[in-house]
Amino acid sequence: MKSPDILRDVAQTLEDVEKRINNLKNLSNKNKAKALRLLNEAKENFTKLADEVVIDNEELANFFLKRAVKLKNNTTDKFIEKMGEKDYMKEVSAMNRYSKVAPYDFAGKVKELQKAYRAFLFGMIPFYIVSGIYGPAFAITALILVIPTLLAMLSLRKRGSIGLMLAFAVMPIPIVLGAFSVRYGIYALSHKEELMKIANAFHKSLAFAQGVAILVAILGAISIGLLGYAAYSLYKHRHAFL
Repeated sequence: MKSPDILRDVAQTLEDVEKRINNLKNLSNKNKAKALRLLNEAKENFTKLADEVVIDNEELANFFLKRAVKLKNNTTDKFIEKMGEKDYMKEVSAMNRYSKVAPYDFAGKVKELQKAYRAFLFGMIPFYIVSGIYGPAFAITALILVIPTLLAMLSLRKRGSIGLMLAFAVMPIPIVLGAFSVRYGIYALSHKEELMKIANAFHKSLAFAQGVAILVAILGAISIGLLGYAAYSLYKHRHAFL
């Protein structure tokens, strides 16, 4: 595999950038310290990753090397004077982000993201089912969330940061409704008059009403569990998204 050697070259190039930063005059001390911290972290990440590669992705490794070389060439007082400290620091921050994204492409960590994605997908399904059971008001809320949910799913599969933001924006309502469903299901099962209301609403028997109450509680619990895991896992692996 060629990727490990290329990743080590990336780390070495970043070390060269650190040396150049120390000699800059047009970069403020505050940004110097920040840049050195970010680049040192990136260098360590790439160095560590070089020993953990299980997927050979030479094209991506070369992309990181090209970006590191570009950053090295731009680490001059002339460039910073022309483009400004802000643009230079953006390049430094981008290199740091790449070092955190890389393990998901080279070390096989993408499998953990797939688990989070499936948890989000299957955690949202009970929400839409329960919303239909509860009636028009809840169904309308569910319909409003359909498009953001679909966009989140599509973007998450491509590891887009927009998908991550949409997922976190969408999940609170289903989780709250899940908690409400568990509570309501337990309440209905322990109060016959509530079961009678359910039976009358559906024009079915009391046994059917009990089944609905149990179904609602189970779906609510599933939604809470899966979405809770999805939220935790997506936040844990937030650096995988660009």
